[in-house]
Amino acid sequence: MTQQDFSEFFPEDPHRSRHDLVLEVLTARADHARFIEFFHEDAIFTMAGHIYDHLFSGVFRGRENILGLLQKIDAEIETSDPRILNLIVDGDKIGLRRSLLVRHRGTAAAGRLVLGDFAILRDGKFAEVFEYVDTGWLKQLSGEDD
Repeated sequence: MTQQDFSEFFPEDPHRSRHDLVLEVLTARADHARFIEFFHEDAIFTMAGHIYDHLFSGVFRGRENILGLLQKIDAEIETSDPRILNLIVDGDKIGLRRSLLVRHRGTAAAGRLVLGDFAILRDGKFAEVFEYVDTGWLKQLSGEDD
C-alpha cells in the first residue's frame, strides 16, 4: 500500500491540528513569552496538590500569574525532552499524558516525570488547564524526602 492509498482509505485525522498545537506548546515551554501566547488573557491554570507537598500547586488566574508560576518552576527545576505519551482530543477538550526530564538546580538530581493535563481551548487558545503530577517528586529531587 502506498502513502497515496493509505490516505484514501484513512482520511487525515480531524484533530491533527490540536495534536500539532500541543507539540508546539510543549516545544515553546522554555520561551516564556512565546509559551504564554498560547493562553487567553483570562486563562486559569490549576496545578493539583497541596502546597506542603508540592510548592508549585495552586490556581493561577491570568497570564501574569501563569508566567509567575513558570518562573518559580524554572528557578528550581530544569526541564527537557518533553514527550507525548497519550493524547485524547474531543472538540476543544484535550487530555494529555506526557513525560519530561527534570533536574533540580540545587541538588542536580534528575529523573523522568510523568504529568497529566486536561485542557479546554477557546478560539484555539488555552482557556483552562488542570495539571497533575506525583507530588512527591520535588521532595525526592530536592533531597527533602525522608
